[in-house]
Amino acid sequence: MTTTLEPPGHDGKCGGKKRDGSGDTCTQPAGWGTDHPGIGRCKLHGGSTPNHVAAARLEQARRDVATYGLPVEIEPGLALLQEVHRTAGHVAWLGAKIAEMDPDDLVWGVTEEIDKGSGEFAGVDTTRAAKPNAWLQLYREERKHLVDVCAAAKRAGVDEAIIKLTEQQGALIAGAISQILDALELTAGQRARVPEVVPRVLLAIAGEAGP
Repeated sequence: MTTTLEPPGHDGKCGGKKRDGSGDTCTQPAGWGTDHPGIGRCKLHGGSTPNHVAAARLEQARRDVATYGLPVEIEPGLALLQEVHRTAGHVAWLGAKIAEMDPDDLVWGVTEEIDKGSGEFAGVDTTRAAKPNAWLQLYREERKHLVDVCAAAKRAGVDEAIIKLTEQQGALIAGAISQILDALELTAGQRARVPEVVPRVLLAIAGEAGP
């Protein structure tokens, strides 16, 4: 028997049909009152049945795998090559991101904000200081990592020509991603998720390309 978890359109709610004959669906949080909060039906709509508990645990395992991954058998040389590929893409993407920024924003940034909701001078006190922007720090770290992993790949005997091709492919992918994001005209909230989503997808693609 297949148990369906979180039908589309319920946005994290239980979604089970209410028993009052109204045809409405339950708006309790998914998994409310069960040992699998956040997933599937609530305790009032079958969430504690053995089949549903088993399905919820399977779904949680899928989510954990998507987040953390599972051990994969791989040749060390290929692992290094994949890391070169990923890091080259990250460096190219971060470089494009920094190129779009105002130069002053790279060395000056907000270090503290204090929201004063009451008192004579209510508002937000903002402290700025001369320090490298977080994007610039990430760019430097990824560049250093790229140099280190390339050196490790060469020491391991990975063909230099293959490394060069991989770097170029990473740059092309990063360029394509930047163009796609620009064309989509994302909202500020959507663009704020880009640093989280893009690296995760790139890692997933790199993993699928492995043996």
